[in-house]
Amino acid sequence: MDREESQGPAAPEPSERAERLRQYLSDLAQRIDPPSLELLMRLLRELSVSPAVRGGTYELGMDPEERELFTPDLQAELLVLFGLLTSQDERVVVDLGDTPHAKGMKVLVPQDRACDPDFLDRHRRRVAAEAAEREADRREVEAIARASGMEP
Repeated sequence: MDREESQGPAAPEPSERAERLRQYLSDLAQRIDPPSLELLMRLLRELSVSPAVRGGTYELGMDPEERELFTPDLQAELLVLFGLLTSQDERVVVDLGDTPHAKGMKVLVPQDRACDPDFLDRHRRRVAAEAAEREADRREVEAIARASGMEP
């Protein structure tokens, strides 16, 4: 038996996507402070099991201190990381602007669609409609709670 056989199967080579994610995280760790990096990692884990993985939207849960850390720049970094984790193709962060439910909304889109105004407008309307639906659902649940004698 030669030496390679006695050591068992070789570890699989990291995929190109995994390597890009690893490199980006390494670079990011040099550019941002540890509390911000820790928040990004927690949010990325949370997002990785959320409906956002399948193209849906998801509201992140953060306490007031975390919300203060979650600057627009950190939001963009989270989107880049999420894209590296979930997408086979190159994605870029695009600012969709303000909507009634989101100020400075940013999304991750395929690189070839980032300058397509029709695509971005449809995306903006879809995201805004989903946010409006979540808000209406929240209000309805609170009304039911109040009618049931519970504190919403």
